Amino acid sequence: MRSDTANSASGKFGGKKEGVVFLPDSATIAISANDSGKIHVCPDLTADTVISLPTAEIGLSYEFWYGGTAADVQDWSISTGSNSNFYVGGLVHHDTDGELVNVVDSDNDSNSLLGVITPIAGTKVHMVCDGVQWYVNGNVISATNTAVTFGDA
Repeated sequence: MRSDTANSASGKFGGKKEGVVFLPDSATIAISANDSGKIHVCPDLTADTVISLPTAEIGLSYEFWYGGTAADVQDWSISTGSNSNFYVGGLVHHDTDGELVNVVDSDNDSNSLLGVITPIAGTKVHMVCDGVQWYVNGNVISATNTAVTFGDA
């Protein structure tokens, strides 16, 4: 498990001071409720990773950015922890060869797993919690035709 103080930093973005968390290259990552409102930069990974969100709480907010320099061949699986705390909304998927622009929505009743498949620069996933559900929005850029998946735990 990572140390929040070791991986958190403050920086300047658009003239406004915001927090940033640089995620480790790890097969499992637990996100801290204390890092709500911060940008989470995911590196070019050496293996697929499971990112676990904290227990649902009203007002929690996270933004995940792909921080590599080329297409990652690894995938992110972002888990809410329970099908009762499912995703509402979806993501826009852009295929880098220009053949596909697609909106992928959750089922809005049980999908607690979000898959981001082989992300590339420009990938940003934002989610906020109403205390029960996680509302998700953003863009996934990928060289694959299936870059976003939603499923049940």
